[in-house]
Amino acid sequence: MSNLRAAWDWRSERGLFEDRSAVRVFHGPGEGLADLQYFAVDRFNDHYWVTQWDHPSLTAARITTQRQVIVDFLRSRGAQSVVGLDRPQRGVAPQAEVWWGEAPSDPITVREGSVHFLIRLRETRHPGLFLDHRPLREWLMVRARGWRVLNTFSYTGSLSVAAALGGAASVTTLDLSKPSIQWARENFKLNGLPEGESEQGNSIVNKFIAGDVFEWLPRLRKSNTLFDCVILDPPSFSHGKGSHGKKGNFSTAKDLTELHQLALSILAPKGFLVTSINSANIPWQKFESDLLTAAKEINCELQVLRMIDLPETFPTRLGRGADRYLKGWILRRV
Repeated sequence: MSNLRAAWDWRSERGLFEDRSAVRVFHGPGEGLADLQYFAVDRFNDHYWVTQWDHPSLTAARITTQRQVIVDFLRSRGAQSVVGLDRPQRGVAPQAEVWWGEAPSDPITVREGSVHFLIRLRETRHPGLFLDHRPLREWLMVRARGWRVLNTFSYTGSLSVAAALGGAASVTTLDLSKPSIQWARENFKLNGLPEGESEQGNSIVNKFIAGDVFEWLPRLRKSNTLFDCVILDPPSFSHGKGSHGKKGNFSTAKDLTELHQLALSILAPKGFLVTSINSANIPWQKFESDLLTAAKEINCELQVLRMIDLPETFPTRLGRGADRYLKGWILRRV
């Protein structure tokens, strides 16, 4: 329990609970010893989401012990419920289960600075907000004024909300999942933003598309639609329909070059490309090589303005660089 207490106290001392009700309070890969290194704890108001990564050393008895340690600690911090998700080494994770307390069946609203998001804790595999992308949301809120923004693989639209609140001229939110697009609409409404297509003059301010990125990017290119900012944050693997017109799968291991070619083809001159992946298995060198190949094939030069990495609430240990799964760049087309 001392690992959990130290992580909590460190965040408290730095004021990381003061401006948000959604925060990672414990990141096992960098803060946990022994079995606790395979757990992470996220706070959503007074409800907690625990991710458990399977590992060969974790026996059923040891898992039960660590779960109880985590529950006991969170109860001492006023938790109303603790929900856990088991992440297997292979395959799809089962839906989360309630470990303790009364987890709300309806969505709850959490705060990140002045922004609000809907969180779901039941019948889901993810609560709906990637806490590691908070710095990117903050950047968009400061920089997006006047931009035409395309957010692909948007999930519940948190980056779209940030861009819209930052004064973007238009925001297009694109994801394969219809439920995720509906969730994004609800997040827009929660923040006082039009959640449907609304027009100012002849331009659509906010547009939501449930569709395959590899179908829609060529369609946008064909219609000569350009964006001042294109956001790419793909999953490591997904099922979809590729640009080749037949059923297929997307993988960051093999499809990043094609994805970036398509994104750059609709990026306006001097526009910004925001690209990130969440994969410990793909090193920075390969990611950069795929991106450079895409840029060269369409004769596009890019400047690195900022690197995307895990924030301070996701610490990792020196010498274990592979644990820093989030990687990417904010780039400017020149």
